[in-house]
Amino acid sequence: MYLPTEIVDPVTGERIAFDEFASDDERLVWEEFRPAGVDPPPAHYHPSTEERFEVREGELVVEVDRSTHRLEAGDEVVVPPGTPHVSYTGSEPARFEREVTPPGRWREFLTERFAYAHAVGERSGVGGLLQAALWLRAYPEVLVLERPPRPVQRVLFPVLATVARATGRTSHHAYPRDLED
Repeated sequence: MYLPTEIVDPVTGERIAFDEFASDDERLVWEEFRPAGVDPPPAHYHPSTEERFEVREGELVVEVDRSTHRLEAGDEVVVPPGTPHVSYTGSEPARFEREVTPPGRWREFLTERFAYAHAVGERSGVGGLLQAALWLRAYPEVLVLERPPRPVQRVLFPVLATVARATGRTSHHAYPRDLED
């Protein structure tokens, strides 16, 4: 899989620059820009990964285990493994550093998510749900939804992933190489 140093989501305007010097086998570090008002992902957790957010500019809202943190420049929050959370911007964009420990397949997942946006466009409606089911099956060590409950997910998502594949969807999209020029 091609893993560029910088990736962009053309639908949302989000940008990620992976920090090759700070990242290693123990952690993955990147700077992220998120425009104002980007729809947040559903509440989720990372089974064995600690995630740290440190804001450089703007405001980032991070809800951790039902507690809301409004982070401004210089503020940070650490989300322990297995802890439900969600992050989003409000009325202003945010530039922040994210770090995950251990890195696992995070870079692959983020690159795939942005590559999908280049290949297909918006992730919404039934198509978005089917695509999410594929990603949740392909990257279970990276991302688990808080809801529905895990027993329901274990039954539902394999069925949705099968429907997704039957309708031509895949969990692997190539990130465009010509964007780094």
